[in-house]
Amino acid sequence: MKASKYIILLAMITLCTPSFIWAQNSSVRKETRKGNREYKSQHYDRAEVNYRRALHEDSTAYRAQYNLANTLYRQKKYDEAIQHYNHALSQPVLNDKERSNCLHNRGNCYLKTGLAKENRAEGLQQFQQAVNDYQEALKLSPKNDDTRYNLSYAKKMLQQAQQQQQQQNGNQNQDKKNDKDNKDKQGNNNQDNQQDKGDKQDQQNQQPQNQQDRQQQKKQQRQQQQKKQDAERLLEAVKNNEKNTMKENAKKVEVAAPRNIEKDW
Repeated sequence: MKASKYIILLAMITLCTPSFIWAQNSSVRKETRKGNREYKSQHYDRAEVNYRRALHEDSTAYRAQYNLANTLYRQKKYDEAIQHYNHALSQPVLNDKERSNCLHNRGNCYLKTGLAKENRAEGLQQFQQAVNDYQEALKLSPKNDDTRYNLSYAKKMLQQAQQQQQQQNGNQNQDKKNDKDNKDKQGNNNQDNQQDKGDKQDQQNQQPQNQQDRQQQKKQQRQQQQKKQDAERLLEAVKNNEKNTMKENAKKVEVAAPRNIEKDW
């Protein structure tokens, strides 16, 4: 439904008809008349040749400029058409009606160029130019309903382009923010990795020292154990020596014990 609506709207983008007023110079008049016949027959490429011949004779022939621009428009050569509408508009001899028609048609070129873009946002500048031309054309010819309709349509396209541009800018800003967050996150990860590497390196550096400490500790423990064992053996030897001495003394006492002398009654 929306597509068909746009087709109807595009069909209303009308082109003001060429000016068929004869030029003063006879050769210019001759080529212009040929171009007019070809234009009416919709042989726009042939009409273009005749109008260019007329302009070759007199570059100030603004009606030939205007008619040539119209033939280029019909061939969808919008950029070239705009240039020749500009040449025609630069002539001070144009009356308000002619100037209004020229602005209307140039507005059509801008509008068509904007609609040919891949998305509305890319045609924003062209839609704005079309709106400007239609507004200026209406100032010179306020009763031109075709211009008023095209102006309304160009404003709708401009609004869509602005909305799409804002959306794209928002998406780009969000993408930049996400990129920044990712870079910050990556930077933090790199910092953490460097810290981890530093910790590992410290651990590796501390590992030999820890091994030496453990070896020294074990050595000290072995020495203490050895001392303890030596002390225990010495104590055991002393105890055994004391036992032997006590036994020897006991033997001596026992041997030297007085004899029992029986007492008489």
